[in-house]
Amino acid sequence: MKKQLASFSCLLLFGALFSIPVPSSAQSLAIFCEDDRPLQFKTAGEQLTGLAVEVVQEIQKRVGNTDPIKMVPWARGLRYLNEKPNVVLFSMGRTADRNELYQWVGPISEKVMGLYVKADSPIQIKSLDDAKKVERIGVYRDDLRDQYLTQAGFTNLERTNGSAQNYKMLIIGRIDMFASSEYEVADNGYTDVKLAFAFLKTQAFIALSKKTDPAVATRWNSALADMKKDGSFEAIFHKYYPGRDLPGPAITKF
Repeated sequence: MKKQLASFSCLLLFGALFSIPVPSSAQSLAIFCEDDRPLQFKTAGEQLTGLAVEVVQEIQKRVGNTDPIKMVPWARGLRYLNEKPNVVLFSMGRTADRNELYQWVGPISEKVMGLYVKADSPIQIKSLDDAKKVERIGVYRDDLRDQYLTQAGFTNLERTNGSAQNYKMLIIGRIDMFASSEYEVADNGYTDVKLAFAFLKTQAFIALSKKTDPAVATRWNSALADMKKDGSFEAIFHKYYPGRDLPGPAITKF
């Protein structure tokens, strides 16, 4: 009888061991990005590509994740990130206000945000207070620039669904300036605009929702660190940003 009980206990233990949930490396993730060339965009053939897309895909290979990446409007991706576990959203600027809200993998790029006007515009901006007096400033809805300027007290923001729309509105005179970055302006060929005022330097990261298992973020960061050591990250980065400096160490304190 004792032998039978011992055998039964062993079977229970064996069954318990194999009922443990699968490791987080196999955790299904909802992975989203926005349309923001050259970090993430679609080709004429509707293929998703870009610096951040290639980095994320390489990380996925290294951690054994095969979940698809879906392009959605930024506001929608941000809502998923804020409300649900196991969500990945990129590329996101890491700021003081966002720092504690998410888990971070990166950085994968750096950029300076600024206010851009037409090349022949007489507008001069020496401070954010000056910019508050401008009639209309275009911003990408719920983007870092929108959030930063809104929190700074701006009430003259015209929100659009994309940076390209801001540029078009500037050219036809529907706004007086728009918030962008030096990379975005250069990469999209906006040669008929100029920087009026730089207001924020930020690093772009891959963000994971707060309720995602922290082990997932640890594995993704480890994979990215290995990519930076073996040169694969540099190869991807300079494919899209030839001649530009790699992003520096992660800024984690604000």
